[in-house]
Amino acid sequence: MRYRYGRLYAISRRIGLVTTVLAAQAWLPAEAAKLTFGNYEDFAKSSVPQEILWKVLARNGKSKTYTQVFALDGGTVGIANFARGGLAALYRLMDTKKYFGRSKEDMVASYSSKCRPGKHRGNDTGWGCYSQRWWREGMVQFVNSPASHSIQNQAWLDLMKPTIDLALEHGWTDSRSLAIATGVANSVGSNGFKQLATRYGWRPEQVLSGYIGNDAHRKRRRDAIDVAFPQ
Repeated sequence: MRYRYGRLYAISRRIGLVTTVLAAQAWLPAEAAKLTFGNYEDFAKSSVPQEILWKVLARNGKSKTYTQVFALDGGTVGIANFARGGLAALYRLMDTKKYFGRSKEDMVASYSSKCRPGKHRGNDTGWGCYSQRWWREGMVQFVNSPASHSIQNQAWLDLMKPTIDLALEHGWTDSRSLAIATGVANSVGSNGFKQLATRYGWRPEQVLSGYIGNDAHRKRRRDAIDVAFPQ
């Protein structure tokens, strides 16, 4: 009887070990699973875009947050630093009537690229959207709303779609390569990414090195990619 119970205990321990391993595998982050993607839709449905936003671009909240609204470039907002080139993507997904009392069309036409008019640079000192109280207060209300996170995530994905499609076309199918592509494009734009990628023969690691140069901020982005999406 003692042998029987001992054997049952050993079997139960093996089952428990297998269950623990399987559970751990189920909770492994997407980057550890070395996911690959065949198209934009599969990438967009995965957890990888949110991991790139939070772990790479925001560096786990050290660099950016979902709730930030500040004066740079006439008004900069949220986890991806949506500014003059990215605000339109937010407006198209927001209830702009609720937050600003204006239609989506009006906000896109007058309060996205025009937030930084002419040759103005740096913090808004009276020339941009941020200095307009109704815009600033509406945006603060939006970024602190329950729907804000999902809207910001989707707006960023919409902005990154040309870059993601282009990277996939050139064989950048794994999560690390796409983190490099979107991390670079979020900084220099889709055209800037394309120029860098072409210069370095569409080799992800070389593109990342070429993007970094001696820039301290870009080195931190590389380090974040290495931690979140190791080679």
